[in-house]
Amino acid sequence: MTIAFPTYETIAAALAHSAPLSMAIADAGERHVIDAACAARSAGFIEPIFVGDRASIESLLQERRERPATIVAASNEGEAAERSVNEVLSGRAHALMKGHLHSDTFLHPILAALRMRQRLSHVFVIEMARYGKPLLLTDGAINVAPDLTMKAAILENVIAFAVTMGLSVPKVALLSALEIVKATIPSTLDAAELTRMAASGAFAPALVAGPLAFDCVLSREASAIKGLSGPVPGDADIVLVPEIVSGNAVAKALEYGAGATLAGVVLGARVPIVLTSRADSLQTRLHSIALATYHSHRAAETLRPVGRAS
Repeated sequence: MTIAFPTYETIAAALAHSAPLSMAIADAGERHVIDAACAARSAGFIEPIFVGDRASIESLLQERRERPATIVAASNEGEAAERSVNEVLSGRAHALMKGHLHSDTFLHPILAALRMRQRLSHVFVIEMARYGKPLLLTDGAINVAPDLTMKAAILENVIAFAVTMGLSVPKVALLSALEIVKATIPSTLDAAELTRMAASGAFAPALVAGPLAFDCVLSREASAIKGLSGPVPGDADIVLVPEIVSGNAVAKALEYGAGATLAGVVLGARVPIVLTSRADSLQTRLHSIALATYHSHRAAETLRPVGRAS
């Protein structure tokens, strides 16, 4: 049992004792994509299956003087996405990564063939020196303007993810602009209803509180000044954002303005999925691959049957 979500260093150390995970990389014929996949391969996290234009992939691998790798030829973005999903369906790949293609094109065959939960959703894992533990932020990448039902599904995804990763009682903050329910701010109404649902056991084993402004997500002092108490304010493990704009803005502000490190993974599919951005650094891509790989190993351990004593 861990008392906090694992850091990248913890994950990397654990992966040193695990076999590399086979990961299909859709539309891989671009330098930043190849660099990240090869760095993850060198670290022992994955064994990549490169899907895309064979000539481009081979040329980039030769430039890096990489050892031979599996390449699945595809002539365009759509074909690369489809063939990457087929690698999972065939059992040859146990994770997916978005390469140099549009997110909609990448996600279309995933939604058709690999979705396991009610919704797909994305979670950022954000490490900030001053906070002292990783903060999970969802959803700043896939669900644009979720309604109450969609938010409940996103919560279920991220809580299951956190528990699988070793966090036994996730603390969830429901983000808004203030801590009172106000009819003119719809996110406060949704937060109040989600908190009520949590009180009836809908999101067990998580503890859920909201609405909370972002200072009360991170700061015990700010929470105390505002008269808030309980285990979640100022010590959240997870923050559920109202919509994609605020989620993306908070994550990028922490990354570029506060020096936080980010990793991200898509939840709700049969395998972990790395959904990269064109501007992602090598560090973010590597951390995301490690996160997806570790999640896959943890999920396999959770589902592994217990043998009988002889």
